[in-house]
Amino acid sequence: MIDLILRDSQSHPDIFIWRGPLLASAIEDWEHMHLLSAPEDLRQLWCLKGGGDLFESETLLQPFGAEDYDLIESVSSVFWGKGLSTDYFVFHTGIVDSVFRKSDGALFSLGSPDLHQMSQFRGLDEWYVSTLRSVFAEKYGLEALV
Repeated sequence: MIDLILRDSQSHPDIFIWRGPLLASAIEDWEHMHLLSAPEDLRQLWCLKGGGDLFESETLLQPFGAEDYDLIESVSSVFWGKGLSTDYFVFHTGIVDSVFRKSDGALFSLGSPDLHQMSQFRGLDEWYVSTLRSVFAEKYGLEALV
């Protein structure tokens, strides 16, 4: 589910700078080319908004259609060079770095500086609440969660 990130984006468009939607068929082609399964909710977000910059320091990467520093593969290559297993692709950089496992799309945030220490999330909304929103909600006046 991506309800919360979409709601926050709609109510605070000045802190969510999206690159624009990507075609679902092109995302599927990218997945087949890289022999991976991206998380369903991340695919959905890419189809609706693409990647983008959030808050003042966060970047959601996308599979294609952006500069190299905003693309999953080129950023992941840097992390692979630092010891991250090639079983993972980086999809977010910022206060924490976040990855998905290629085989099943499971989401994780990385421990710093230990790239082998990871926290797993059930979906993109849980990831968003536990990582970015927990840090930036008060500063940006995001609606409190009940």
